[in-house]
Amino acid sequence: MSDKWEELLNKFIRLGGIAENICQREGAFGRGIFSVNSNLRSRIHVPSNLLFIKEDICLEGDKLRLTKDKNYSQEIRDFFDFYQDNFSWGEGGKEETEAFENGLSLFSSSLKKLIREYLLVDIEERHKGKWIEVIKKQFLQARTVVFSNKLVIAPVWELVNHDVISLPFIRSLEGLSTPNYPPIKGEIKFSYNSMGSHQRFFKYGFFSDESIVFSLPLLIRLKDSDVQIYCKGMDINNEKIIIERSNNNIYIKGIPIADLNYTSLPIHYFDQIMQQLSNYKIPKDTLSKIIELNVLIRKNIIKEINNLDDKVSKMFIKVINHELNLISSCN
Repeated sequence: MSDKWEELLNKFIRLGGIAENICQREGAFGRGIFSVNSNLRSRIHVPSNLLFIKEDICLEGDKLRLTKDKNYSQEIRDFFDFYQDNFSWGEGGKEETEAFENGLSLFSSSLKKLIREYLLVDIEERHKGKWIEVIKKQFLQARTVVFSNKLVIAPVWELVNHDVISLPFIRSLEGLSTPNYPPIKGEIKFSYNSMGSHQRFFKYGFFSDESIVFSLPLLIRLKDSDVQIYCKGMDINNEKIIIERSNNNIYIKGIPIADLNYTSLPIHYFDQIMQQLSNYKIPKDTLSKIIELNVLIRKNIIKEINNLDDKVSKMFIKVINHELNLISSCN
């Protein structure tokens, strides 16, 4: 292990953090956190005093720093500076984020329009303002987690990579921790949250073979009726079905259309929607039409991407193809 890594862990532990049996090195998911001794448990715990509120982080020149008007001790400020300069923003984080955003900026205007309309990401709006501020904003957005109703950055802990088949991290009143794994040989990972692959791509800047696909925003006009069903195209995560009605317009927050782990989820979920809308004459093939439209839109997006040949575009093609394959295999 490098001297800087040892220094980081020493500072982290002195301030109340827990870092047991871990090191940082390259792996299949890129740079990540690994166990040192496969016979011992590995654990990271970030106490609440080391969870840095997103709004407290600013740029000083090209470095990330804590704003001077916030009440942090000098020792904590020194730790934050050392961490950002040597393991996060200043050690590839800024460059990786900028490369990803540059890749998005190369998308054609027609592709950006499709993404804005159906993937709910406005790239032009995302890139407004000073470029360095755009990069800082996206860098922090990809690393924040909710704690006590605030978006925070969790040093050391945030170096752990996401894997869809891993356990979720542990959130407690005291702070954030890695899952309570038995001894592991190799890389330590956890699941950030439940999210579709294209949402993961735009928020975090990488490809992940997520196991669920949600419908894109769609408008379904019922035949021989003036009733319209509008799916808002949002992710849902173990939430109560949210349906809003306005005259003959029906608004549904989100609809799962494929789930590798629970292949009957889309049917069961839509059946529950139908039960809540039993007063309307909704055809039984409505879900099939929603799925067909989702496939068509994604294929149109692929056609627009194929004109580009850079790393980000290729990754985006992989994301959309993964979703198409998942929809095909589950229906």
